[in-house]
Amino acid sequence: MACFVDPLVSQLFQRLFQLLGSDEVRGFARQLVEGVDSELEELKTKLRMIGNLLNRAEDIQLMDGALKEWLDNLQHWAHDAEDVLDEFPYEALRRKLKVEPQESSSKGLSCLPGYFPGRLFNVNTGSEIKKINNRLEQLRQQRSAELNLQELSGVTSSNAALQRPEETSSVQPENFVYGRDEDIAKLVEIVKNEPTGGRNFRVITIVGMGGIGKTTVAREVYNHKELEGFKFEGKAWARVSFNFDILTISRSLLSLKGSMLSVPSDSNGLQVELQNAVSGKKFLIVLDDVWKVKYNDWEKLTSPFKAGAPGSTIIITTRDEDVAKTIRCSDSIYPLQLLSREACKSLFQEHALATGLAAYTDRITDTIHEKVIERCSGLPLAAKTLGGLLHSKSIDTWEKILDSKIWISSKENDILPVLKLSYLYLPSYLKRCFAYCAIFPEDYEFEEEELVFLWMAEGIIQPFDEQLNETGQYFRDLCSRSLFQKSNNYASKYVMHDLVHNLAESVFSKFSLRSEQAIIKLPENIEMIRHFSYVRWYIEGVFLIPHYMEGEKRFRGLEKLKNLRTFLPVFKRSDHYSNSQNYVSAIVLFDVLPQLKKLRVLSFERYQITHIPNSIGGLIHLRSYEATYSFEMLE
Repeated sequence: MACFVDPLVSQLFQRLFQLLGSDEVRGFARQLVEGVDSELEELKTKLRMIGNLLNRAEDIQLMDGALKEWLDNLQHWAHDAEDVLDEFPYEALRRKLKVEPQESSSKGLSCLPGYFPGRLFNVNTGSEIKKINNRLEQLRQQRSAELNLQELSGVTSSNAALQRPEETSSVQPENFVYGRDEDIAKLVEIVKNEPTGGRNFRVITIVGMGGIGKTTVAREVYNHKELEGFKFEGKAWARVSFNFDILTISRSLLSLKGSMLSVPSDSNGLQVELQNAVSGKKFLIVLDDVWKVKYNDWEKLTSPFKAGAPGSTIIITTRDEDVAKTIRCSDSIYPLQLLSREACKSLFQEHALATGLAAYTDRITDTIHEKVIERCSGLPLAAKTLGGLLHSKSIDTWEKILDSKIWISSKENDILPVLKLSYLYLPSYLKRCFAYCAIFPEDYEFEEEELVFLWMAEGIIQPFDEQLNETGQYFRDLCSRSLFQKSNNYASKYVMHDLVHNLAESVFSKFSLRSEQAIIKLPENIEMIRHFSYVRWYIEGVFLIPHYMEGEKRFRGLEKLKNLRTFLPVFKRSDHYSNSQNYVSAIVLFDVLPQLKKLRVLSFERYQITHIPNSIGGLIHLRSYEATYSFEMLE
């Protein structure tokens, strides 16, 4: 079965190289015996060697299970390496603080070194790093052998590499566009109005997540009958996609001229031809699916259009609001919303009911309709995809299919590859931030400060990262790419679309455990689980799971997750503090948590706690302890 390979490992490797190159780690390692420093050098070598293989693997979007398993294992061992390296600064500081009082009271011992490396730490650390090195070497050899076999059989990474998305055009493929009349009417009205500020052409940016119908709406405006009397003398449509290549776009736009017989090959020649093509003419241009653009490139591309007649228009479709800001178009941004339930249902029926099956519409029950609407989640592309999937099936089998997860399988024309593309082309520093959001349940409403704080505590955002002017920029970047959306319920909160949430889960599933039931069900791959979250449902201040279930039974087996970094309750159904009494079992506090020695995030928010064990002080990786609205007292 095909599956999606995420590029999280590269970002994790960058973090490991930062740790290996830090003065704290290397300076302390040189003072240790038992070959620890040489093992660190070996680890760095292994990471470099695997990095070369990784570059070849992560260019691929859809892969077989073997490669996905290889990358998951690689990420697992990279996490182990990160945990070991994180212990070095702590151990160095611990020994220094331990030695300083002794030095102040025993001047006669001043000849001794500043640190007293404990043999047990040296042996254990050296053994751990050696085990990691051996496993990384096995993974390297495994992947090298697979690549050699591929090359011998004529299969290379270029055969499976990400292909350029299919071209779009101004020709209307839809028989009817559902639920977009108001959007189209508003955009047509904007096009008909004269540009402001003395400009001869305006730029309109249609912004929305992948699959929401930006291209369809732009196409309807481009071909709208009301604009026929507006006397556009030149019209052109160009698909831009990932690379904002001025030469390629200019050649596409030369269709304004009406002839492609003598298209210059050089940049200057193309610019001159474009200027001649639009000079004194009113034009309408669509640049579809723009992913990113530099301001200088935009200025260079559009400089010939200044010769056009007033009333000209350029329409851009994009997933990223920053594109509009980059080209100084922030006053003409049109955010496209999700389809209504009725429009989604109608679009699905058009694609699901084959010719001659329209008479069977009455056989589609209300239950089926509800499941269809739930699966489509307001996305036109999802409605068409699901309709196409069920098109050749008898109506009697629809309910069975709708209860399965086949609609999110990674097939060539399914909805998820569209969203995966959004993830794949995120900057590397945003990939881990986005994937981490899989710890939240669907429809969970979160605040910017809440999520950014978790990113920092987990080490996903580094305080010394020069790419951040302020930590919230990562959050805003994901918002601008339509991966986070404003909540309809609370002005300060955000939510992930269900399909976007599914994407995060597909990337993060091997490393995250989320429980929404009263009893946790542990997965088979417990050694890989790094993050645990559980839902606490409550309405009007009353928790739906009784407090006696928040104890040994609910968290039974959690102590087996030895690599766990996150213990996080999340709250749904209400935005205010519950005043009901909520307790967590002493067994969890005193027996389970002390065994989770790699915890970085620990929360007992909204629990009434009277004692916490001193052993929590031994969680040396802990960076966040949340006890908001809790009552606690040390043991």
